[in-house]
Amino acid sequence: MAREQKDFPSRPHPRNLQTPPPGETPGNSTAPPLSGQLLVLAAAMLWGTSGTAQALAPEAATSAMVGTARIMLSALVLILFAAFEGRLRPWRTFIRPIFLLTGLTQALFQITYFGALAYTGVAVGTMVAIGSCPIFAGILGAVLDKERLSGRWLCATGTALTGLLILMLDDGEKVQVDVRGLALALAAGFCYTFFTWMARRLIKVMPVDSVLALSFVVGSVFLLPVLFLEPLGWIGTSGGFTVVLYLGLISAGLAYMLYGRGLRTVPVSSVGTLTLGEPLTAALLGIFFLGELMSLAAVAGITLIFTAQLVLVLPSYTTLRRSLGPKKP
Repeated sequence: MAREQKDFPSRPHPRNLQTPPPGETPGNSTAPPLSGQLLVLAAAMLWGTSGTAQALAPEAATSAMVGTARIMLSALVLILFAAFEGRLRPWRTFIRPIFLLTGLTQALFQITYFGALAYTGVAVGTMVAIGSCPIFAGILGAVLDKERLSGRWLCATGTALTGLLILMLDDGEKVQVDVRGLALALAAGFCYTFFTWMARRLIKVMPVDSVLALSFVVGSVFLLPVLFLEPLGWIGTSGGFTVVLYLGLISAGLAYMLYGRGLRTVPVSSVGTLTLGEPLTAALLGIFFLGELMSLAAVAGITLIFTAQLVLVLPSYTTLRRSLGPKKP
């Protein structure tokens, strides 16, 4: 689960692919290739199906076990893919402190994200988790990178906090918005944002495939105790086995493979917009497929959160004029 939700820069290691730096595409064109954009959008939509898949799991399936099974199976897929592509780093890389931290944040994200969906439902939980990522990105940038918070960020943050407050105060009968679920969703958003902040630096010296594969493997190791603390019998059922396979192979493994390939040609400025497909997919599936009825307050809350995300990820008017305006000779 982008954000800058899941917005890894597309700059590869200099010894690897000869791809352009962030913001540029082959042929000095300002428009990223359509194929790369479709790969990132497809990945975002697959991420958005995770909550619905969890909702279809047997009743005995706990959110902790669902998240653990997802990251373990996807870690295997990503490792095999990175090895096949010739981008896997030596095994000693696994014990580097930075990968211990990226793995830990990925593990915590799996637990908190699926826990949030269990409490608040797919539509609300995903919107809060993913919608909070750009907000946390601004905070991390200010604290760790000494970046100045823009007026645009402050406006978006105020809008998102207003939407979150509306959700917390909603006591409608149509949807149960649990404060614990909202807290878990915010924790998931922070974990993934911190993971992205670290990964953004790692992929300047390593291929993105290796960064993702190593982080997921280390995250799987952190979650090994869950196998001994949570029930496993439901995985052996036909429904449980299907859900685990889908979560690990499709909504995570395949999604991250597509995402990594898309980042080779799509600049960061476009990634943030394309990954809006995740919360939209999750919300639509939750409402129309799972029948999660929304009160007016809940609709207003998630609309404000999504609007805040749009404000942060869409290019400004000045940027559009600069990119679309006539070029001076």
